Amino acid sequence: MLNRRVRLYAGSMEEMNDDRSQEMFRRISIRWKIMLVLGTILIALGLFVDWPPQEADLPDTASFLVILGGLLGSAGLLAVLRRA
Repeated sequence: MLNRRVRLYAGSMEEMNDDRSQEMFRRISIRWKIMLVLGTILIALGLFVDWPPQEADLPDTASFLVILGGLLGSAGLLAVLRRA
């Protein structure tokens, strides 16, 4: 009787671990997709919107958005590669 309970408990623990790993995989896949989309949007804003000139000591808005979008997209790609 006790042996059967231990086997049932071990089986339920395996199912819980499978559920947790599937949930974690789903969250990571959503995160990298969001990071890639946001990176693409920032790059598009930097390239295609005509931003007004800034002060001389501040960086250009377009180049800042392109760099920020590239970094965000790279982080998304690294997240998916780390999981694979």
